[in-house]
Formats: sequence, C-alpha cells, structure tokens
Amino acid sequence: MDELKMERTIRETMKTTAEGLKAPDQLKTRIDFALRSGEPQAPARRRPRWGKKLAAVCLVAALAVTGAVAGSGVVGWYSSTMLNQNWTNFGKTAEYVQEHVPGAKYVEAFSNGYTFDRGYENTTDKKDESGNTLGSFTSVMMDYEKDGTELTFEVEPVQEDGEYTSPYDTVRTVADTEVHYREMKGITLPPDGSTEPTAEEQAAFERGEINIAYGSSEREENTFYRVSWIEDGLSYSIYTYNPATLTADDFFQMAQEVIEA
Repeated sequence: MDELKMERTIRETMKTTAEGLKAPDQLKTRIDFALRSGEPQAPARRRPRWGKKLAAVCLVAALAVTGAVAGSGVVGWYSSTMLNQNWTNFGKTAEYVQEHVPGAKYVEAFSNGYTFDRGYENTTDKKDESGNTLGSFTSVMMDYEKDGTELTFEVEPVQEDGEYTSPYDTVRTVADTEVHYREMKGITLPPDGSTEPTAEEQAAFERGEINIAYGSSEREENTFYRVSWIEDGLSYSIYTYNPATLTADDFFQMAQEVIEA
C-alpha cells in the first residue's frame, strides 16, 4: 500500500472510531494519552489515578501512539465514553450501575441543588508500552447540573495498578471515610507534538504536581477540581473543570451525601 493510500485509510479509521463519542468540556478526562517516541522508556510503574482523570478528549489520539518500546506492565489507562450509551432517566442509570458496579452508592440530587442530568457507561483499557490491552473495566458516570454548570460523579471497581491518592491532596475524615480533595493545575497540548511542555512543566508532571494532557488544537491551561474516596472496594469521585461557586467544603459535603446514601 503506498503512503498516500495508507494515510487515507488511517484517517478514515480514525473518523469512524470517533463517531458517537461524547466530548463535552466537563469530561476532558476520558483518555490517558501519551505520545511516545522511540527511545527506551523508564520501567513501567503504577499509573497515578490523576493520569486517567486528567486526560484529553479525543479517542483517535489513542490510535496515534507509535514507537513505544516493548515492555511489560500497565503504563496507561485509555478511556472512552460512547454517546449511544447514555440515559437521561435516573432509574435506568441506577439499574445499569447495580448491574455493572454492584453495591455502588449514588444520589439523584445533592443538597446544594446539583441534580442528575444524564448517565454514561465508560470503558477503560489498561495498556502496556506497546499498546497491548492487559485488562479492561467498566465505570459509570453521572452528570449533575445546576444553573447551567455541570459536574461529574463516577464510580468504578478499584484497580490494583491504580494510584488513588496524592501527597498534594487535602484529606478529611467524612462519615468515618478518608476523603481526598484536590485542585490540580493542568495544561492540554496538541497531539501532533507542535507544542511541548517546558522542562519545568515536565518535571512537575513527573512529581504529580500538575497534569499534562494531549488533544487540544492549541495550548490550554485549566484547573481540575476533584473529591475522591474509596469504600468497599469501589473508587468514587466527583469532579469538574468549572466549579462555579463550589468550595472545597461543598465538595466534601457532596462526598458525605453519597457516603451516607
């Protein structure tokens, strides 16, 4: 196959793969995408939970990972949310949650006025350095809306190769449960490598201080607000890029309402 024909085929494949994906701003978290070059990579390590939750939107980015050195162990979580797997009915969503994430807790509305708007199925593949899928798991997301702003609730089974806490978290005990809150700075860059993080930004990313994601048309800076906790083998989180008037106390209160549901 000549290069031109191959390029056309790849583009069509990407276009087909992307059809049906939901990619609103509040869900700029669906893909853990790292564009790797061909040089030797550091030994695989457990991926920070933030790595999945602070990633780019575009699924086709996952197809662009090339040149990775073969290795073992999970180095990335690649997530996608399909538009045709969503429910505006809370009861339907609750049924799906109990089927795929048994025992999960959730609420239809929070006391601060954020109310259920839509539920989604989310699938995550765990990849090694060569892009091979080593395992998959399903989570359920629910969008909540108030006065035109949204936040997302997500619950999924705890994964052994995931890291769910950070030394940069603010930690409180809520209803006898350890709850973590974080406001994390991040940048999103084009996936074509035209814009790269500075050396200081890359070092901060490696320390877990900031997040670097790929998938935007130009460099973007943002802050990710998230409260999270683990209970009975399930990982819970409530997050948004647009907190409106929500404070850290509000996030902890919402966590408490789910824990006590």
